[in-house]
Amino acid sequence: MNGTRWGRSALLGVPALVLVVLCGMGMSTGVLAHHVVIQSGTADLSTSGLYGVDFGLSVVDNKQKVRQADGTVVIRDIRLIRAGFAQGKLNELCIAMHQTILGQDYTLKLTGGDGNLSTWEVDARNVELDGARVAGTLTLDGVVKFGITGEDVTTIKAPDGSFVENPLEATPSQHRFGADATFAEFTQLTGKVYAMEIVGPFNLPGLKVKIESGRTTCPAPPAPTAPPS
Repeated sequence: MNGTRWGRSALLGVPALVLVVLCGMGMSTGVLAHHVVIQSGTADLSTSGLYGVDFGLSVVDNKQKVRQADGTVVIRDIRLIRAGFAQGKLNELCIAMHQTILGQDYTLKLTGGDGNLSTWEVDARNVELDGARVAGTLTLDGVVKFGITGEDVTTIKAPDGSFVENPLEATPSQHRFGADATFAEFTQLTGKVYAMEIVGPFNLPGLKVKIESGRTTCPAPPAPTAPPS
């Protein structure tokens, strides 16, 4: 989200199973790589709670590969909600990604957390995600700006302490809807996530990765039993 960025269209064909390699580097400790990319078309995401500092969101366009009935592949634009925050905490996490291999459906499922709904044990920094559908309860606090343009949203800061310009890479000429807040808290968050990028450290205790037969989903998240601390 600051400086070098991964190509949003270059990785559209990468299978979700690559995530196993990305996560495996730190599975014994729950501390993942400093740059984690999850991109598989769409993935189901659920968390009991997400708390972000320096939060922003914007409506953006992205590219999607679509396979036609005759086997050819075309690229089309899809409209997404892009959200990002500089620092955050999550209360439990589940991500389910679907793959079809040799005609058989599989689900790659990543889960993490300590099983205690009163703690917000997952730490992440410099996070950005593209959501095709997001549901839950959102509370904004601090300095809240609602209805600004996407290119004016702020999240992360440069080394000199100033906010990085247009961190969500909204197209300036489109002046799409945006929102900005010092603090944001989602509870019982579920959604279809098109892509997620974590540039900063990502600490995920209790990390488990498994492959399930068929197309399974993450369970509906319960509400947190305590506020973030």
